[in-house]
Amino acid sequence: MSVFESVLLGLVQGVTEFLPVSSSGHLAVLEHLWKLPVESRLPLTTMLHGATVLVTIVFFFPQIVRIVTGLWASDSSRRKASWTMVFFIVIATIPAVLVAVLLRHAVEESFANPMHVGLMFLVTGLVLFGTRYTQPKGKGGWFRALLVGVAQAIAALFRGISRSGATISTGLYLGMEREQAFNFSFLLSIPAISGEFLLDVRRVDTTLLKPATVAVGMVVAFVTGLAALYALRRMVVSRKLYLFAFYCWAAGLAVILFVR
Repeated sequence: MSVFESVLLGLVQGVTEFLPVSSSGHLAVLEHLWKLPVESRLPLTTMLHGATVLVTIVFFFPQIVRIVTGLWASDSSRRKASWTMVFFIVIATIPAVLVAVLLRHAVEESFANPMHVGLMFLVTGLVLFGTRYTQPKGKGGWFRALLVGVAQAIAALFRGISRSGATISTGLYLGMEREQAFNFSFLLSIPAISGEFLLDVRRVDTTLLKPATVAVGMVVAFVTGLAALYALRRMVVSRKLYLFAFYCWAAGLAVILFVR
């Protein structure tokens, strides 16, 4: 794989992993257009995925530290808040674990062709557009956390369904505050995407990796991913998440009509 392809894949991974437009869908389309066999794309895409895992951890590092140190804080209210958040993340991760163990590979193979990816882009657009009419009510609770986790699991099943779009939108539909929905979506993603990265990295043939090509792609994915995450937070807080629906609809129609 050339440096140009590495840069392009890094750009796609960095931007689409965080913006609610489905990184898996975009990568599926690129893989189809380039006719890339698994053995040639897996090493690089796995390492690029690792770069975006790092972006999430860096971006949310202050919150992660606050949660972890709060588990043993002397202040009982802070300690309770930290344990509650950990509980919510654990319970919301269960659906994704079940999907990874029981269903993921079979469903991914069935829905990886361009027509299905295009249809899932359209579905993502519908989900995002509906957030225009949501009203935050400050609601939380373990059941709402579980439903956000179910949304994450569904996104893992189908290429073209955005993980961030599905989880943030679900939180908004359930009455979460906008920044609360954004934060929980990505804190929840850390165990899921880290686990996925660790599973994939075991399959990587390191002899196929060109250090310079991988390094360039990872730097591009990290920088663009960090910028995308900052941009997405502003869009969510300012009630503009629904605008991504128009891109998803355009992408979905383009894939359905022109990608063969």
